Amino acid sequence: MKISLKWLKDYIPGFGTVSVESLCDDMIGAGFDIESVSDEAETLRGFVVGEVLTRSKHPNADKLSVCTVNDGTGILNIVCGAPNVEAGQKVCVARIGAIIPKGGFEIKKTKIRGEVSEGMICSESELNLSDNHDGIMVLDANAQAGMPFSEYAGLDDVVIEIGVTPNRGDLLSHFGVAREVAGIYGLEARLPEIKLNETGNDTGGMISIEIESREYCKRFTGRVIENVRQRESPEWMKQRLTAAGMRPRNIVVDITNYVMLETGQPLHAFDYDKIRKKKIVVRTANDGDKFVTLDSKERTLSSKSLMVCDGEGYSAIAGIMGGEFSEITDSTKNVFLESAYFDAVNIRKNSKRLGLITDASQRFERGIDIDMVKYASLRAASMLSELAGGTVSKGLLDVYPEKFEPVIAGMRISRANKLLGTDLTEDDAKKLLGRIGIRFTGKTEDMMNFSIPESRRADLEREPDLIEELARLYGYSKIESSFDFRTSLLRGRDKESEKMAHLKRSISDHLIGRGFNEIITIPLAEVSKQHPASEEVRPVRLLNSLTAEMNSMRTDLLDGMMRVIADNFNKSGKDISLRLFETGRVFEDRGSSFSETDRIVFAISGKHDGTTLYEGERNYEMSDIKGELEMLLSKLNIETFRLFCYNDNQFGGVRIDVGLNGEVAGNINKADRNLLNAYDIESDVFFCRIDLGKLKSQLRPAGKFRSISKFPAVKRDIAVVVDRKTNYGDLAEILKKSGGSLLRSFELIDIYEGTQVGEGKKSMAFSLEFYSDEKTLTDTETGDAMKRIIKELEVNAGAALRS
Repeated sequence: MKISLKWLKDYIPGFGTVSVESLCDDMIGAGFDIESVSDEAETLRGFVVGEVLTRSKHPNADKLSVCTVNDGTGILNIVCGAPNVEAGQKVCVARIGAIIPKGGFEIKKTKIRGEVSEGMICSESELNLSDNHDGIMVLDANAQAGMPFSEYAGLDDVVIEIGVTPNRGDLLSHFGVAREVAGIYGLEARLPEIKLNETGNDTGGMISIEIESREYCKRFTGRVIENVRQRESPEWMKQRLTAAGMRPRNIVVDITNYVMLETGQPLHAFDYDKIRKKKIVVRTANDGDKFVTLDSKERTLSSKSLMVCDGEGYSAIAGIMGGEFSEITDSTKNVFLESAYFDAVNIRKNSKRLGLITDASQRFERGIDIDMVKYASLRAASMLSELAGGTVSKGLLDVYPEKFEPVIAGMRISRANKLLGTDLTEDDAKKLLGRIGIRFTGKTEDMMNFSIPESRRADLEREPDLIEELARLYGYSKIESSFDFRTSLLRGRDKESEKMAHLKRSISDHLIGRGFNEIITIPLAEVSKQHPASEEVRPVRLLNSLTAEMNSMRTDLLDGMMRVIADNFNKSGKDISLRLFETGRVFEDRGSSFSETDRIVFAISGKHDGTTLYEGERNYEMSDIKGELEMLLSKLNIETFRLFCYNDNQFGGVRIDVGLNGEVAGNINKADRNLLNAYDIESDVFFCRIDLGKLKSQLRPAGKFRSISKFPAVKRDIAVVVDRKTNYGDLAEILKKSGGSLLRSFELIDIYEGTQVGEGKKSMAFSLEFYSDEKTLTDTETGDAMKRIIKELEVNAGAALRS
């Protein structure tokens, strides 16, 4: 939000000559996020009033002119492309070294088609004063050559840009910021008094207003201003709009924007003559309906899209953007002025659904002041009467079905002093909070009760909120710290915490070594998107969430994992291999308390990142994620675990529970179609979720390692013909038992089925490795071991050596 310092001071009577630097320091001390400070005079340094002495046609270009210009210090030769430049005009000249605001390029002495140019004659567009780039600015004939242009145009304002958090919608207006600044200095901010001359027809006889969707529209006001004369806005208004980052357009639109920037209340002006049947209805749209907005784009609506309609159809998307049909044009004479209060959550969701973010929607979705609705309408009507010559209808139509109950919050001064380390009295608290409109209403035992202004309804609800405001207004810099935040490096964590940290490091190192990438997601999630491992798990809901999509603490890590997988597929294509993991905490509401649990989720999806002997490239399968879990547990020296498989035939999902010491510690899953569709993922996703607390309880001391043998290994290959139904596992068990201590490893290297081994048979070839820790093996010792293995395969598996 860009704040004009000149504009800000209009609302704070008695505001002294505080330097910009001191003001910004005090604002930061009160919790403001100052993003930038720009001085218009500094921005326009090098721009002066000049007088065009002569103008002649450029000898080498039909559309260029060569001018001599007096800039107050000398005569400059300037090549100009504007069609309206003439001798005798007073113009804005950019001297050599000036930086053009639009484009940010520096003016240098140059040659243009052979003619020397020592500056630039500027248009409004080049100075970001308006969109007008049809020609140069022609200044008042009495302007003095050499005068700084910022001084001539009154562009000597300071603009402070502040960051506004989602809970502080009241700061999206000059008056809202003025109220805070006044509170810092112990002053009182005041809105301008309104003198409204209602000389027109009765508003109720000119139009009717009906609210059908009362859950989304809490208040709607309207009145008609007739015989408006379309004209250019006064310079002071255009300057303020420009300073705040808005382009001046026409008098009607500029007034509605001005009042919005002043009060924080979005307004919308309709062409009254285009309102069919002279009726306004606020209701939701029908699924799939189309609507063309002011930007000439067709939007597809949903049943949750709140609309402002006339007697025959849609006129505007409530709180977001008006319609092309009823927009204000240069021929508009009669205006219907809307000022309303729309539900913040509905506007936020609709804005996101439509992909349409506007200045109005940003204010509505943060929550506006319902008490400001009427004032803003009166203020805009007064300005339309004064500046555009409009005739204001008698009476404001104000449909306000259910008035808001005042918000009362309590605070104990003893609690505040204990938390802040201060020694404030109740009178101190009343005065400090009263500066920003938080009024003391009385006491209940030791609880001081305060009435919260409507502008802070969504932000101040509980004792901690009031204590935070008290600290902010008292001054963070005045609060002395009595705590020592230094950390002793000699004092370690408790054993259990250290054990958990070691477990997380071990898991992370192992999975990274296996080709996984670690992800980190935020612990906030939407309640409806949670995928807890058990249906009994209840999410921890947030009372004042930043957005509707982050209204609870996560109960599981899966939502973040699925979002990351979907995002990777969307940005990198479908033919990629994803191996991801995350460790983090999940949260559960247990009624009387909350719990936090350490979890891990790792997932694979897409193309297998290796090639197999017979299948070549393939996608990941359930066996791959199962294998990753088995390797992880083996790495952690956990060998005693059980797996229990469940199939979901309806939606194509598979779940395998992981049992450790008689209890379920996690599960392996193949995502079912419902889960994949929720995140718009086409590839299969396989994931494993494990409770790290239960895993930690099963950890055993690290295994003992032995040195590698100094003696060479002997490798032998063997191929046996067995029945086609024989499993690899059966032969592997025989090899382990019959190989003795000399057989250290074996690997299946080939499987063959065909006419050479006979019908119903297959050939399985193994590579065997023998070695001893004590000596080099002889051929006789290796041969004896091979004979023993072959005999056992023949007896126990019916195998025969393949010839």
